[in-house]
Amino acid sequence: MNIDQVQVKGLFGRFDYDLRFVPGEPIMIIVGPNGFGKTTTLRLIDALFNRSVGRVAEVPFRQVEVTFDDGRALTAVKREDVDPRDPDSLPVTLTLHSGRERSTFEHPIVSVDSLCLPISAIEDVIPVLRQVGRRQWRNPETGRVLDLEEVLAAHEDELTPFLRAGASTVPEWLQELRNTVAVRLIDTERLTGAPSPRRSRRAVWEDTPKRTVSRYSDELSVRVSRSIEKYGALSQSLDRTFPARLVADNSGHNGSMDELRAQLNAIERKRSRLEQAGLLAGEQSHIEVPDLTRVDDSRRGVLTVYAQDAAKKLAVFDDLYGQVDAFTSIANSRFHHKQVTVSTNGLGVAGSDGASLDLEMLSSGEQHELVILYELIFRTAQDSLVLIDEPELSLHVAWQEQFVPDLERMAKLSGFRAILATHSPEIIGDRWDLAVNLQGPSTAG
Repeated sequence: MNIDQVQVKGLFGRFDYDLRFVPGEPIMIIVGPNGFGKTTTLRLIDALFNRSVGRVAEVPFRQVEVTFDDGRALTAVKREDVDPRDPDSLPVTLTLHSGRERSTFEHPIVSVDSLCLPISAIEDVIPVLRQVGRRQWRNPETGRVLDLEEVLAAHEDELTPFLRAGASTVPEWLQELRNTVAVRLIDTERLTGAPSPRRSRRAVWEDTPKRTVSRYSDELSVRVSRSIEKYGALSQSLDRTFPARLVADNSGHNGSMDELRAQLNAIERKRSRLEQAGLLAGEQSHIEVPDLTRVDDSRRGVLTVYAQDAAKKLAVFDDLYGQVDAFTSIANSRFHHKQVTVSTNGLGVAGSDGASLDLEMLSSGEQHELVILYELIFRTAQDSLVLIDEPELSLHVAWQEQFVPDLERMAKLSGFRAILATHSPEIIGDRWDLAVNLQGPSTAG
């Protein structure tokens, strides 16, 4: 299920916006002057589908309605009579409209140690704790200053009972909708990223947390290693049962010699591509195709079963290869005098002399490029809505001009839709047909 339209009313008490995708187009570009709510609109959409209702209530709006391609619509209405000092106020009402049916949810209140606060995610704990005291803590062992979110992550165990209490209040229809509609925000703080409430206690207290590009490299290393392990396990299984299957089943051995030759050549081409992509080592991928003019029917049967097995083994990499190929080809078309690679070690960048470069020492523009590409290609699920705030940050003009064409390619690969918020005419290029201009309230009359 996809989001087709987002209507926002009373943003900052004055702006009304109607954001619609052009039929058949996966990209929408929102533009407008500073202070007109481009970033806030993206954060509001993200809050509706990924955050607590309390976080939605923090956004200054009156009403938002999200329409889906199946005809249903989700509305969030903020009560006008809310007293921000009253913890018993229910600031937001969510309603799912499905034909004549209505499902409604009002924000619940949970009492915690004489503090009344709504809890449906950890974000709701933060404003209350800010009201009652300290915003920063110092680690006495290292001297490192931690912000409130990091402290909350460090004390996750103590907060778990409260989080569970809040989660139980979220209605089934809302949870199902959020599970169905995947929304991902790529905000402007993408090089460092906000600390996750799921981070381990040890990670929170580290003196030098990794930058996003290094964390994504580690994540990719795990994915590549797991695919290779899966390939190895399947290879062992097929090799172990090869003799029995060869004897038991001759049904697939009736193809022509030309067909067999085409199969074997296709397998070798695929092996070579996987090796170049860093997903298979040379010793895993190299095999010499025999001269089939000297192969009799009995040996052809052996080669046919081998070809079938090889195709099954290499299919393990199909999804990952498509992602890696898109990632490296786009990245390498941008970088000058550098080469981006993928291996079991994750992301690698080498200089023109072949020497390996530290990912965190790349320019901010290069890191932005890698992080956005990784988010879009490796971390965005099928049929997601991706929200990208200021994609032009630190990017050279030439890179900005190529951003939308690259995004269209990635959208086709992963099947996502995207909303961009930008100030850059270079990002828009000649695609003003995709642009929605956020304008202030009319002064006519």
